[in-house]
Amino acid sequence: MYEAGLLGRDQQVRVLRDLLGGLPAAGGAMALRGGPGVGKSALLRAVAERAQAAGWRLLEAAGASDDTPFSGLRALLSPVLGTAGSLPVEQGDILRSAFDGGSGPPPETLRVALAAFSLLTAAAAERPVVLIADDAQRLDGPTREVLAFMARRVNDNPIVVLAAFRDGRPLPGVPVLDVPVLDQPSARRLLARNAATLPPAARERILGEALGNPLALVELPTAWRPLRPPGSWTPLPVNATLASAFAAGLGELPDRTRDALLVAAVDQVGDLSEILAATSVLAGRAIAVEVLDDAVTASLLRLDRTTLRFRHPVVRFTVLGAETQTRRQAADAALAQVLTDDPGLRTWHRAQSVNGPDDELADELADAHASLLRRHGVVAAIRALERSAQLTTDSVTRGHRLLAAAEHAHGLGRIRLTHALIEAAEHQQLGAADRAKTRWLRETSDAEPQPGPARAQLSSDIGELAECDPEQALDLLLGAALHVHRTAADPAARAGVIEAAERLTLTNDPRHLAALALTEPVRHGRAVADRLPSHGTVWYLPGADADGLRLFGTAAHEIGDPVRAVDLLGRAAPILREQGRLGLLVETLLLEAADLLLLGVWSRATQLTEEARLIVAETRQPAMVAALAGTDAITAALRGQAVRAQELADTVAAWQRPELAPTLRLARGVARVGEGRYTEAYEDLRPLLDRPPGDLRRQGFAAVMPFVVAADRGGDRQEAARILAAVEETARVTPAPLLHVQLPYARAVLAPDAAAEELYLAALDQDLSRWPLVKARTEHAYGQWLRRHRQAARSRALLLSARTAFDLVGASDWAGHSAAQGADHPLPSIAELLSPQEMLIARLAAEGLSNREIGERLYLSHRTVAAHLYRAFPKLGITSRSELTPLLKPPGEDGSAVG
Repeated sequence: MYEAGLLGRDQQVRVLRDLLGGLPAAGGAMALRGGPGVGKSALLRAVAERAQAAGWRLLEAAGASDDTPFSGLRALLSPVLGTAGSLPVEQGDILRSAFDGGSGPPPETLRVALAAFSLLTAAAAERPVVLIADDAQRLDGPTREVLAFMARRVNDNPIVVLAAFRDGRPLPGVPVLDVPVLDQPSARRLLARNAATLPPAARERILGEALGNPLALVELPTAWRPLRPPGSWTPLPVNATLASAFAAGLGELPDRTRDALLVAAVDQVGDLSEILAATSVLAGRAIAVEVLDDAVTASLLRLDRTTLRFRHPVVRFTVLGAETQTRRQAADAALAQVLTDDPGLRTWHRAQSVNGPDDELADELADAHASLLRRHGVVAAIRALERSAQLTTDSVTRGHRLLAAAEHAHGLGRIRLTHALIEAAEHQQLGAADRAKTRWLRETSDAEPQPGPARAQLSSDIGELAECDPEQALDLLLGAALHVHRTAADPAARAGVIEAAERLTLTNDPRHLAALALTEPVRHGRAVADRLPSHGTVWYLPGADADGLRLFGTAAHEIGDPVRAVDLLGRAAPILREQGRLGLLVETLLLEAADLLLLGVWSRATQLTEEARLIVAETRQPAMVAALAGTDAITAALRGQAVRAQELADTVAAWQRPELAPTLRLARGVARVGEGRYTEAYEDLRPLLDRPPGDLRRQGFAAVMPFVVAADRGGDRQEAARILAAVEETARVTPAPLLHVQLPYARAVLAPDAAAEELYLAALDQDLSRWPLVKARTEHAYGQWLRRHRQAARSRALLLSARTAFDLVGASDWAGHSAAQGADHPLPSIAELLSPQEMLIARLAAEGLSNREIGERLYLSHRTVAAHLYRAFPKLGITSRSELTPLLKPPGEDGSAVG
């Protein structure tokens, strides 16, 4: 047994409170239910210690393999059997007959139960009694019946009956407390106490495989040894304690059942028909599903009509650890023989069934990794590339395959695994392109930016492009562009990337366009825009997979085309989500959310950032924490939450990431405009725009409208006009819609009165159907101008339209539109009525997802989802899900804007 401290402190206190607080003062009963190792015994011992400290008599026993009728009851009552002489003669005889055995049949269970209960109440008359049965599922059947009988009758006596079970309905008529596994923070704390000396990658692997089980979190580190062969698929070592707790009956199973369990343990899919077919090959005769009945009875696995699943990963590891390597390889060979419809998985199992290097099989497995990615997800592709590298004799090829696996691990959000694979690759004789890729991959996956390579090293890496094949060259080009973008490299470094890009001929490849956009979004903005797919052509692009759509969307984002970026990124996200590529999914969600904020689709942006937040918490991607905080800072600033925006901006600043510096300025400037601190806002925003025409970036585009407001009300209008003239020069170079759609507003606000009205009308004459915030701010500014010129009647419709749009979007009163109208304070927006979690769930419900589907998306139970909706409906003044869709559809949003 383990200390109650195995449970996280908060969970332990909660469970104990539920356990003891639910029992009447006079007595009561409760059954604890949970899998092996979750802490049931620890809780029982904590209760026993508390009861003994209070002066209660303790009667306890643990289930054993002895099936003798009433043997468990005798163990439970042994401390008070000496007082059996005080019972009526008939009851004393019944107990002696039940406990002493003999040649005759055992007495009737009900009569034994009555006698045992009389003995228990007599003992309780002297002092209260707590009766504890651990592992009660292993008690003999008659004892369990007697225990249930007594548990249902103790309420009027100072008796507490507690029993711990693994599965099923433990004691009929007795309340059940399901003991949970540890939550993520508690699991991490427990693992930290027991695995401090293990490598970080090993700790992450154990944390993932333990699934919050306290016993596994304690014992897997003690059993750890370097895996041979190393690989993310290699089963973790299991010690005797874990084997006994999770798979106690394994050694007693029939040979054919052991065969089936072994095949299931090496299998990756869990398809029952394939497992039975491979077991038949391994056993040399036909095997039916009934061969698994004993394993189900022993609680080793779960079966439905088509799928087999082990109860816990430790069970699988125990099965594999109990077999020889020869037997494991034979099981893999058997699976390879029957998987005729899945060539990729068949090749994987063939590769697992051989010893030593095999270049032909290594090449075949490397080629199969794309098929495994499509059919079985990213993890299967990573494992295939790792195993292919092990089978490869050539060091250069081996390193290349390990780096390919690292790229997939990075996309999955598995940072520890990414770095482990990079380190393994660095021990090989890497080619020039792979050495450069190693640097970029390590940098982009690090939590903090590392010192970038010197200019000479960057130039050397770019120079290697000419020696690479086209695919390698494009990968290397994209890596160099990401480095330049992330480190805000000097013009010479950017020029080197562009020069290399211009030497490549595959100009429509998404990597090529993304590299141009990341490096020189203004000077090459038109070339990128001309080659980007439009909305109507996305699905007809050759190779328009998640990576292509994501990179196209990134390029559109960088050149200031949020409408096209949202369309492209919104189509990449569902594919990445389905593939489980959570690392790249977070990046995609945050880019899309940033563009949706500018388009005024704030409820959708909030939904995406909340999903990203859940994934970051689950996958522990430090590099994404700062990016998420930056998006949150912009959101808070736009909503008028100035204090919150400043706190978030300070958080981002602490990361010292050059690529986020413009985001900090934008967030602080917009927040100060909302507070009316126009002079300070002007100083925050001016550096984003006061730049040479070719050096303007997306955050500068986004700053145009708040900068003009700050200049008009507290800045230097003459200097602002000069800066705006330079921005106009930039607009002649790039087609960026984000810039062009705001410039008419800027011209009107800074124009002299004689020219202003014509410019306002020109600004409103644009197609602003996807730009509700731009339209509303322009209407508001024009309406105020009309009021100042004593044209109140004309201004009223404009100001009302602007106010309505602001309220529907959820925008703050950043421009003071209510005060300018002298109107009542606007009604609270939906975003103000609902919490972020309620808003996210309501949006998904409005899209037609069921509570269970929403729960799977957000890692919540369907009951939690229902509770959130139950609280949200009254706040919105509605009574059904059907009313959500029209309520939550923002102006300007259409089906193309969401994924």
